[in-house]
Amino acid sequence: MVIKCNKCKNPAVIYLAYGKHSLCIHHFNDFFEKRFRKTIRMYNLVRNRDYIGIATSGGKDSMVLLYLMNKIYKKAKIKMCAIFVDEGTPGYSNKTKEIVEKFCKKEKIKLVASSHKKEFGISTGEIAERYNKKEGTLCTYCGVLRRDTINRLAEREKVTKVATGHNLDDEAQTVLMNMFTNDAIRLFRTGPLAGIIDLEEEIRPRIKPLYLTPEKEIAAYALYNNIPFHDCNCPFFSEAKRNVFRSILNELEVSYPGSKFGLIRSFLKLKEIINRDKITTNNHNKSKIRKCKICNNISSQDICASCRLLKELNIDKL
Repeated sequence: MVIKCNKCKNPAVIYLAYGKHSLCIHHFNDFFEKRFRKTIRMYNLVRNRDYIGIATSGGKDSMVLLYLMNKIYKKAKIKMCAIFVDEGTPGYSNKTKEIVEKFCKKEKIKLVASSHKKEFGISTGEIAERYNKKEGTLCTYCGVLRRDTINRLAEREKVTKVATGHNLDDEAQTVLMNMFTNDAIRLFRTGPLAGIIDLEEEIRPRIKPLYLTPEKEIAAYALYNNIPFHDCNCPFFSEAKRNVFRSILNELEVSYPGSKFGLIRSFLKLKEIINRDKITTNNHNKSKIRKCKICNNISSQDICASCRLLKELNIDKL
């Protein structure tokens, strides 16, 4: 039996259990792009004359983000560039770099790039050789250095905002992780618009246009629209603590479709109430924001996270 699209009589290619939607390619694309635009409008993520740096890793999320931002804003007054960080992961980073470079060249998007090796004198592959599990997972090192590199490139390029490909699944995992670790400050820093609530104005806001988009739908959209992306996980992916929370949420979603949306909506309502009552991370933590004594970047502590991790590895930060 052929399942037909809810919107027309064409065969459906995808079923969205949380809304009981059966959609053909055309109506799925329309549904997907409308939600993308709505998220941007709802949270006021993009304004005229913004210069947006799109953090692009070569994976499905960031490539779909780059594709849609370019499709929607290339003829508007919104300037953009792609920001790429070469982590130096053996057999992986070179492939993601090639995908990003080819796409940017084809679409005439400016590409701003650097690497962990260039910025810090050590690659993720080299960190893996020294890495001691007592100090934390390798993903911690790579993630901190990647964020630092993106910030450096954003500063050099003078972008007004940095867009990231974080999706509904990522954000639901983050909420759950921070709740389980009792990290309220980190919890309320997250959201569709982050980076200006608890830090000084010179920190560029991070925007997440895919904030309300499930990961599986991003993969489907990329495939249906022939958007190139690297479909293999990082070789160090299995070490991430996040995987445990990913499994928990995926099991819940199968049994109770819409659970991830429910968690995120509850979090946003709670955040709104807290902001309304003026018990925000801004009031709680703003006075503690200062400059790192080593690299002079803004940090919540005397020494920033990347400098602390590099010190553990006996690497002097450049």
